[in-house]
This record gives sequence, C-alpha cells and structure tokens, in this order.
Amino acid sequence: SVGLTGRKLNIECDQDKYLTLILYPSAVSETVVVEGRVESPLDNVTSSISVLTKEDLDNLQTSRLLDAIRFLPGVQVNQTGNRGGVAGIFVRGADSRYTLVTIDGVKVNDFGGPYNFSNLASEPVERLELMSGPQSATYGSYAIGDVFKIKTASGLNRQEVFFSTEGGNLGTKKFTAGGGNKIGNLGFYGSLSHIDSNGMVANDDSRFDNLHIKTDYSVKKNHHFQYGFVFNSNKSGNPGPFGSDPANLFQGLDLISRTNESYDIHSFHYDGKLGSRVREQLTASRYSDRLDFESGYGPSFTRQNRQTVSSETSMVLDQRNLLVFGMEWNREKFRNSFVTDQSFSVVPLNRNIYGLFIENHFEHAGKLFLNTGARLEYLRLDSISADPFGSRPDLLESAIAQVHPKFSMAYAPRSSTRFHASMGTGLRPPDGFELAFTTNPALKPERTVGYDIGFEQKLFEQRVTFDTTWFYNRFHDQIVTLSQAQSGLSRWQSDNLANSVARGIEESVKLQVGRSLSIKGAYTYLDSSVLNLDGTSDVQRFFFTGQQLLRRPRHSGSYLVVWQNKRLIAETGAVIRGKTLDTEPNYGISAGQFANPFYMTLTAGAQFHLKNGVWITTKVFNLLDRSYEESLGFPALGRNFTIGMKWRTSLK
Repeated sequence: SVGLTGRKLNIECDQDKYLTLILYPSAVSETVVVEGRVESPLDNVTSSISVLTKEDLDNLQTSRLLDAIRFLPGVQVNQTGNRGGVAGIFVRGADSRYTLVTIDGVKVNDFGGPYNFSNLASEPVERLELMSGPQSATYGSYAIGDVFKIKTASGLNRQEVFFSTEGGNLGTKKFTAGGGNKIGNLGFYGSLSHIDSNGMVANDDSRFDNLHIKTDYSVKKNHHFQYGFVFNSNKSGNPGPFGSDPANLFQGLDLISRTNESYDIHSFHYDGKLGSRVREQLTASRYSDRLDFESGYGPSFTRQNRQTVSSETSMVLDQRNLLVFGMEWNREKFRNSFVTDQSFSVVPLNRNIYGLFIENHFEHAGKLFLNTGARLEYLRLDSISADPFGSRPDLLESAIAQVHPKFSMAYAPRSSTRFHASMGTGLRPPDGFELAFTTNPALKPERTVGYDIGFEQKLFEQRVTFDTTWFYNRFHDQIVTLSQAQSGLSRWQSDNLANSVARGIEESVKLQVGRSLSIKGAYTYLDSSVLNLDGTSDVQRFFFTGQQLLRRPRHSGSYLVVWQNKRLIAETGAVIRGKTLDTEPNYGISAGQFANPFYMTLTAGAQFHLKNGVWITTKVFNLLDRSYEESLGFPALGRNFTIGMKWRTSLK
C-alpha cells in the first residue's frame, strides 16, 4: 500500500496567510497480517510473510488465485496443462504436499496433505498471506513447509455491489456477481463466480463454479459472531500428457478420463473481549470434499471430510508481553474406491489430531519483537482391516505425539532497516494411500526443521524496499517404499527412512515511482539435494545422493509493473523458471527422469474506467505465445486473452 510523506517546513505561528502543503507518495506499508495468532503491522512481523491484497488481485485481473500466487517470492507453481489441471505449489524447495491451506481459518488440505490450487477463485478473497517455513508450532499438522492463509470478504468492511463478464479465445467465458452490506451490527457478503474454457485439444475443457457467503454480527464491538459458507464445484477433462515425450511412450489423447469434484466449508466463529486484558476465540468447522473420476478402467471416487473445534485465549500480561494459548481437535476421514477390506467393501480411514499450543509475543520500544511458542501434537489413527490381496495386514489403532517449538525475532534499529530470523518445525501425517498400501503398523509423520535469516532496507523516503532472506529446510522421516535390494533396511515394505534438504536465497524489491507507477521483482536461488536413507549410504530408488529434487528449479523469479491513474490501470509481468528435473509423464519416475527446459512467460492487461463504476477490461496471458511446460508432457496454454466489462459501486 502507499503512504504519504512530506518535507520539513518551518513557519512562524503568528503569521496569517495561506500555506500550500505538498504530500509525496511513499512505500510505507500499513497492511495488517496475522503472525502466529496475533494481528501485527507487516513492518513488525518476525516471520517471512508475503501478502496479496484485494487491490493486488484487482490490478492483476485474476479470476483464479493461482495466477497471482505465481508472483510471490520463493514460490514455484506446477500445473498439469490446462486451467483444470492439478496445480501444486513448491515453496522454498518443500514438497507440494507440505503446504497447509486455510480459508477463513479452516484447513482444506486433503487427508495427508495435498491441495489442488487450480480450484481457488479470487473474487471473494480479501487477503492472502504466505508464511514461509515450517509452522506446525502454530498451525499443527500439514504446516510442514509453509502456510497459505486466505481471508474472505465481510459485509462489515466491504459495502458494495459488483458484476463482471468476460469472454476470450479457447471458448473462455467468465462471470462474477455479488456484494455486501451491513445493517447496524449485522453484515452480509456473498459472491458467485463461473469460469469455463474449451482448452487446447479434445477432452481438455474445464468448468469452475464458486459460491461464497458470510454473515457477521457484532454486539457492542466486544463480541463478534460469524458464519461462513464456501462451495466450489469443478469439472475437467483429462487428455493426459500430449506434449514432450522424451521416453517415446506417447499413448495418444485420452478422450474418456474426466474429473468431477466439489467441496464445501461450513465455519462458525466467535471472537469476544472478556475485559480489557483477555480475548477469547472459539471456532467450529466442517470441510467436505467429493471427487469422482471416470477413466477407461471404470469409475472411481474419493471422499474426505474434516471436523474441527478450537479454542484460543489471548492475555495481555503487560505492555510488552501478550500470551496466547489454546487447543484444537481435528477429526478427519478418508474413503477411496481402491481401499477395501477382504470382502472388497470400502474401508474408511479415520484419524484424530489433538493440539495444545502456547505462544508469547514480546515487544520492546517498538524496535525489538520476539515470538516464541510450542505445540504438542497428538495423532491417533483408528484400526484398519486387511485388504483382499494379503498385501496389507490388519493394522491396530496407533498413536504418536510430537512437540513443535518455534522462535522468531525482528530488530528494527531504524524505521527503514529491519533484521529478521526464525526457526520452526513441522509434520505431515501419512496420506490415505500411504496408510492403505503398507505393511507398517507404525508409519510415522514426515518432519522438517527450517531456519531463515533476513535483512530489509528501505531507501529514498521509503519508496524503495529491498529484502534478502537466506533459508534452510531439512526434511526427515520421509516415507519411502523400499526396493527388494533394500529390504534389509526395514522389516516393512515402506518406512520413514528418506531425507532431503533445500536451502537458498530469496531476493525481492519494491519500487514506488511517483504516484502512479509501482514495480515489484523477486528472485530465488534454490539448492536442493536428495540425501541418504537412514543408517546407510544407499538412497531411495531411482535417485542418487546429492541429486536435485524433482520440479524444484535452481533459479526462478518474476517481475510485475503496475501503472495507474484515475481512468486507467495497466500492468505487465513475467514469470521465469530455470531448467528443472522432472519425470516421464506417462508412467512417472519408474520410466525415467528428464530435464524440463527454462521458460519465461509474459502477461499484460489493462482496465479503463468509463464512468459510474463501469470499466472495460482486457488481459493477455503468454503474450509471446511461447511453448513451455510447467509439468513435463503437459503443455501450458498458448497465447490466450479475455475482453470484458466490470461494474462496481460502493454502498457506503
């Protein structure tokens, strides 16, 4: 966001004359984020946090949040082809399953960690925060590598009505509508969006529908009640890999396989002030996901749901210390067509996760900020009956407990200079297939330990901001299926024996040139390595010691330029990825590993304000029509564009 600054001017108090005061734009950030469980100005946070605001998303004209996430530092997006293809996020070298995603505080990851980012609509999003590095001390399971926190709009702070429609090549059609208002202490907000596109080849079409509703009620500003509902439905064809085929195993277009998925979120939240020093927050939520897949082998399905109850208490101990403590309970269930018992009936996998946490936030003289905390995470898995093929025995109920510490600090000797550092740990419990296809009754969660140290400097009346951060992530207890030659390492067919490491440097720069022009740039150098299995000089199958991790490029970056005045907003940007290592697209790593070349893709867009809140919009992706593949074998869309109109009016 843009602040204002001025030049010193000395005047005599007894003079009676008009004065002209000129205020100049500066790059002072006033964004408030939630670090840990406490709201803080972005300049005071101790962790590595990147933010996308509603204004950022509007300037980028993104109907999908994924297209804005690509510009965040340290983030690598990997999508299998069209808009409906599965999209994973790699942050600082962490696996795509290591990212926790929350929507209004509700965890929406699949059982065991994966999340498909291609389904996220941007319209209801008020703010997105990326907390890089392991965060299980605060957020528990699944926050092993980083956390994406999405906050949606509320009628208490956004009173408006909006509508937009767009069309483009590849049969693309987009529609959004909604608005919010408040009556006294009651606020209501809702939005509806629809996107569909034909894709590049047969059976490459996709369709997304998203509904968001939020109701807020405040009592004397001391007690706040909120109910939120999110529904997402997406359908897409799966033509399979039809691009690069380095192993010459091209199978032709798949004209049968299709995915039909929907999820919904119900959340209830209470936030109350109990006196001048105590604040209490209570949350209950339910997340449910339904996926159906049709292929040449017949239909299959996956059903997942999670219920969560949490309590959080904040206590002001003194002017320097804020203490936060609480508990959280998650009950999650997984069912899949291929996970059956000896009678071929589907076997549900049930897991309970309990968390007890405590944090202390310390501040001294507005210059030193310390955040320390710990969380006890207790995971209990219900028993699982044997499968019909004898490859999985009866697995009895099992439990494991782990403690996760966290420390972070920031020191700002001047308003223009800030040093920051953090340390944390994380865990990812096994997913449904890892549990269902193992002989191991004691398969443990995967773990990580991460560190970072950074330096931020603002120059030229805070119009220019540089940030450099060194990071290190060490991944332990990674689940690996052992080859026959490695059977001596464990009595089980899969075990927590694999290790890897990712380290590097993130660079970012922000420039505010005059009132109208802003420039952002980011670059990440990543050095990742596969390490030996525990207790041996051996390494997991198909890899060698020191090998670069799959789909983690050594070099990546982006830039974004936005120019705006009263009538026109224009932006252009680029996402750059260096050469990376990928797998054969038809049969995966068992069929070989191959280099996926460097690419750079450009975007450009413009919005022109006619009058009365009506704007004409246009957006072009892959401006130079380059051929590239984020996932080997799955071509990204060529040059594609939309032209449309949007209308927004304030009800304040």
